[in-house]
Amino acid sequence: MKSLICAVYAAGGDDPFLSLLPVGVGSLVAVLRDAGMEAKAANLSGLSWDAIRKILVSERPDLLGISVMTHNRHDSVRLAELAKLLNPACFVLFGGPHATHRCREILAAYRSVDAVVLGEGEETLVELAEKLEQGETAELHRVRGVAVRQGDAIVVTPPRPPLTNLDLLPFPHEGFLGGINIDLRRQLEFLITSRGCPAACTFCSSPLFWSKSLRFRSPRNMVDEIRAIRDRFGLIYFSLRDDTFTADRTRVMEFCRLLLEERLFILWNCQSRVSAVDEEMLLQMRRAGCDCIQYGVESGAPALLATLGKRITPQQIVQAARMTRRVGIRLSIYLMTGLPGESERELKETLGLLEAVKADDGQVSPLAYYPGTRLFDQAVERGELSADLFERSKEEALYARNDPFVAAATRRLLRKIEAVAQGEQVGRGAAMAAIRRRTGYCHADTIAVGELLAEEGDFPGAEEQYGEVVKREPDNPWGWLLLGELCLERGQRGEARKALTRLTELVPTHLPAWEALATLSPRGEPAEARQCREQVRLLTALNHG
Repeated sequence: MKSLICAVYAAGGDDPFLSLLPVGVGSLVAVLRDAGMEAKAANLSGLSWDAIRKILVSERPDLLGISVMTHNRHDSVRLAELAKLLNPACFVLFGGPHATHRCREILAAYRSVDAVVLGEGEETLVELAEKLEQGETAELHRVRGVAVRQGDAIVVTPPRPPLTNLDLLPFPHEGFLGGINIDLRRQLEFLITSRGCPAACTFCSSPLFWSKSLRFRSPRNMVDEIRAIRDRFGLIYFSLRDDTFTADRTRVMEFCRLLLEERLFILWNCQSRVSAVDEEMLLQMRRAGCDCIQYGVESGAPALLATLGKRITPQQIVQAARMTRRVGIRLSIYLMTGLPGESERELKETLGLLEAVKADDGQVSPLAYYPGTRLFDQAVERGELSADLFERSKEEALYARNDPFVAAATRRLLRKIEAVAQGEQVGRGAAMAAIRRRTGYCHADTIAVGELLAEEGDFPGAEEQYGEVVKREPDNPWGWLLLGELCLERGQRGEARKALTRLTELVPTHLPAWEALATLSPRGEPAEARQCREQVRLLTALNHG
């Protein structure tokens, strides 16, 4: 039984996020391999359809699993049809949020799709693949957690109980190894360490997809995976993409303790809710290397926050922002516009909130409809949308509003975020120094001060900050990396070479350091230059599976 688990988004090649595979694809491939099956991950996004055809011909999978989101639903159907055309015996399986919440409609509309995995997919996929391997196609309706076609009927089986111990799953990154068209250094930066969300926002399908359970990987499990990726692929920056990373305070504190105690010296970012943080926890996160936290703010208008089911207030948003800034963590916010009932009044409330929040950066997106959300269901019930909207519409994103106000509001919000951030940059270095005096030394703060000084052209000041990291923590790769980059920028090739060589001793698989060293080998040392180039070649091959 040969499985290919993939995602495809033809327009996503240049998008830094949409061009990557969902983390869950790696987990699915890893559990199939653990069950003794041949499985491979494939990132088909950004490839031409001719290239995709060649991959399908070459791989000839018995089972093709496709991760389906709303934005790539049409490309996913096209991929399913292509797979069936090339190999009618290939079993095409959809999964992911969009497919889960539209399983009946998908199976009714597209004969090229044989079944849909509903929600959490690891155990369901393994059981389904085992039945296919044993030729028990007629028994698929006995697998819990699937929607499958039986003749002309569509059978949705009882839901599968959610996994209770996520630590029993293999590390998701293991499933990406040996994959197709996967840049591992980019892909493995993104980790997910929990499933579910304590919130119940009307625009989000996460609660229905994961069921109402909120489950976590243990701090030990998280740190072990980070160490494995760091050692094998040289990554020292990670993005933790949990819906609400700080939902379990005890877990966060233990995670930070382990990072500090075991001297991993990574930098990382995460996402959270303003109602799920406190200053003590944020300070510990900062000391453990938290570089940035993004809060889902959505709006500064209390009425709209209530409409969205946010269960937060503007006062909580401001308080969380102040705490985050006080400990030195960079603050990012996520906003929405084009909300039902949003007018100039509500927009001004959000603009006013931005003045008080003083975020370092932010994103603004028009509110979109997704299946499995109360927002969509309520609009259908009111007769504002047709129930078959996602099948009928050819648009990738289905926005709640398309009037001129939305575009204008988006521009105004982005301009305000940028203006506030630029205003805050004045005196940012002094503010960071004050934070250091209050909270004590940590590598994240010292690095941030150095980077600010470097941006302002104060290279001696930046060198002093990076030198402090090197002096206090000689086993911290960040001090050597930034010192090496600064020396390169200043034309100090010999000093840069020394710093980057030390970095490769600490993290032997750090590809950018080897790439720089390949250009810095002194004249008259051809053997050293060849060694660096060979290391670059080996690591480049490793990073592409």
